[in-house]
Amino acid sequence: MEIIRLKKDKKSFDITDTLPFAIAILDEVYDGDINVAIHDLKSTKIGKDLLTIGGLAETFDNVVTPENYAPIEYEEFNDYLKETGLSVASFTRGTFSGFQDKILSIADRGDYESAQKFLDLLMDANVDKATVCELKGSIFLESGDEEEGIKWLQNALKIDSSLVTAYSFLGQTFYNRGDFDSAADCWQREIAASPDHLVTYFMLTDAYINAGRMDEALNVLKDLSKRDPDSILTKVEMAELYEKMGNIEMRRIVEDEVLKTKPVYINDVEPWAKIQFKHSNYDVVEEVATNFLKENPDRPELKMLLVVSHMKKGQCDEAKRLLKEFENEQVWYFYGKKELFDEYLTEEERKQCGIT
Repeated sequence: MEIIRLKKDKKSFDITDTLPFAIAILDEVYDGDINVAIHDLKSTKIGKDLLTIGGLAETFDNVVTPENYAPIEYEEFNDYLKETGLSVASFTRGTFSGFQDKILSIADRGDYESAQKFLDLLMDANVDKATVCELKGSIFLESGDEEEGIKWLQNALKIDSSLVTAYSFLGQTFYNRGDFDSAADCWQREIAASPDHLVTYFMLTDAYINAGRMDEALNVLKDLSKRDPDSILTKVEMAELYEKMGNIEMRRIVEDEVLKTKPVYINDVEPWAKIQFKHSNYDVVEEVATNFLKENPDRPELKMLLVVSHMKKGQCDEAKRLLKEFENEQVWYFYGKKELFDEYLTEEERKQCGIT
């Protein structure tokens, strides 16, 4: 083993060729808790390295950082394990949280094979097996291997039926395949495990609608409306669903409720405004959108609603001023949402604004 002796004032440190590996283990496996790491590994070949790291940390800043060991790829990590006579099972009290972050980073750069190999190592570690299975499943899905992804996510749920993200991943996968009943089953279980995950209610509603299960979709929206009475988007979705079901009277009743309320959430402003536009309520849209825009000046959808309101009220110059901001800053958003103008402005109004 090669040793470099580092001296600082009256202190001396032995820098070995396994010291970077010891720093990596301390950082990625033990969250920097050197006392726990030494407790597990003091009698191993990196025990002295850990003591050295402790001394270095007292003398120098930023010792336990990725810059002092990264990158350590899978093959190199395995070589270090062999050289030091360790296995992942040696890290008894390790949390492996940084290790899992490393795996996700590897997957993000597209090296799915290495990410899966690291996860296979974790199977022998003292970590939650359900979490490892869930990570394997999500990375298989990301790599395009849906069958393996589904298998591993289902394995994770067999171990721990409360894994909300596993249900979410499975639901989205089944939905993308057109298996709306299976998607609905996953999202129903996700809601049972995490009833406050409100966006899942909308996903479940959509799955039920696509599966032709309209009554169940309606019940989901009713449940969500009870859970979050301030959600205007829920009521708008409910009104649209009643119309699809042919219940025009209930659509009208729910739409009237929307007309009598004002948004609490910024994401409700646009669907609420569209209902108001149908009834020519341009003043109230201008008032609400302007108030939200004061607190959220970078929300382009609010400016687009104001363009419609201004044009309908004959305030062409003000509408043009707002449109000029889109030209300069957010032209991508303008063209992505241009159908709003096509729907609510006449051809003549669009010409006056310069919208082509």
